[in-house]
Amino acid sequence: MLITFEGIDGSGKSTQARKLYEYLINSGYKASLYRDPGGTELAERIRELILDFDVNPITELLLFETARSSLVWERVFPDLKEGRIVILDRFIDSTVAYQGYGREINLGTVSILNHIAIRGRKPDITFLLNVPLDVALTRVGQKRTRFENGEYLRKVRDAYILIAHQEKERIVLLDGTRNEDEVFMEVLKLLKERLGLDLLKC
Repeated sequence: MLITFEGIDGSGKSTQARKLYEYLINSGYKASLYRDPGGTELAERIRELILDFDVNPITELLLFETARSSLVWERVFPDLKEGRIVILDRFIDSTVAYQGYGREINLGTVSILNHIAIRGRKPDITFLLNVPLDVALTRVGQKRTRFENGEYLRKVRDAYILIAHQEKERIVLLDGTRNEDEVFMEVLKLLKERLGLDLLKC
């Protein structure tokens, strides 16, 4: 089972991904948690390059997809084969939102490269944490990267909402302004409703 968490920085996605991972482990499930880009030595190095260098949009896209390909091939697929529940902090929807809409790269190009990097394996469910832009920027504070530019981030947030409406069967839109425990209880409830994974009884 492949579960992903999406949203702009400051939305609470990483917190929810971590909470679900710890809950699963403590409940006796085999689970893995990775960030994208990241999760392998190669992908983590690429992540550093992406943050250190303000490259052109296409180069940026190719770096993200290379890191993702490494993560999927070296971690995600082997873990799924072992029967693990794999949780990802960001995945393909981030690339569509940030590079496709945010950096204005042709969406067809983004879709093709996403498909190649993930070998066609989409998430079983995606939780999209939605918060107002001012809330996200306040939460991020001084730890902003070049991806947290206000106007750019507004485009990305709007893109996420659009993507969620386009893929309603897979993507669940959650109000990220609520208490993190409230959000988490909804995550558990939706995992039962959508995937039949009844975690509340554990």
